[in-house]
Amino acid sequence: MITVIVQYPNGQRKEVLLAGVPRVGEQIRLGNGAPAPSLIVDQVLWMDADTRDPEPQVLIRVTPRSDVPRL
Repeated sequence: MITVIVQYPNGQRKEVLLAGVPRVGEQIRLGNGAPAPSLIVDQVLWMDADTRDPEPQVLIRVTPRSDVPRL
């Protein structure tokens, strides 16, 4: 598992655990049992590690998938 920072179109950010790093154009679904919209990955940014945390950080920018009906 890898910690990924998800950035939504409204600027909100959320740390999530994913099995891997998604690629641009891939669809992801986040949620803990609650219905969650499908998201499309627009951008993936790898950030270098710093001295406090040796693991690199990954920031992905997402947008809602437009062809999925919203409830």
